[in-house]
Amino acid sequence: MTVTPADIDAFFAFLYEGRIGAITFWWRIIAGILVSAMFAALVVVMMKLNAIQRRKPDGRETAARAGGRPLPSEDLVAKPWQEVMQKMEAANPSDWNLAVIRADSLFDGVLKDMGLSGETMGDRLKQLDLSKLASLNEVWEAHKIRNRIAHATDRALTHDEAARAVGSFEAGLRELQYLTD
Repeated sequence: MTVTPADIDAFFAFLYEGRIGAITFWWRIIAGILVSAMFAALVVVMMKLNAIQRRKPDGRETAARAGGRPLPSEDLVAKPWQEVMQKMEAANPSDWNLAVIRADSLFDGVLKDMGLSGETMGDRLKQLDLSKLASLNEVWEAHKIRNRIAHATDRALTHDEAARAVGSFEAGLRELQYLTD
């Protein structure tokens, strides 16, 4: 079967004349409106995605602040933490005690910054669970060591005990992303 120009003309005449022509006309109008609307929607979506991409914080901020709070300044934890680590490097056991007490105080400040309430650090720690802080038990043990330093002077703290306590606080601070490399 061969198609001649007359056959093609007859086909298009059928589509554009009479009742079929009217239906075809309205389908083209509707299709044009739909295509225009979809194009406009695509432009709007692209603009919104672009705006979100520009506002999107880096991965550390997103993870650290799922609750919407801003990242802590370096002064809140990083600089004081360097002082804690310097005290741990000292040869004097009283410096180790101060390092544990300071690390405990820093961790308590972080708990307050997270919006946890309570009169004592223990009250604030009780509001956490292992799903929020996997190193919670280690932080509790470190806090108990701090309390022993603060309330009982009967025995000196060994460097290993102090290092374990400071390491527990460090693990918690890193887990909460208040302390990074």
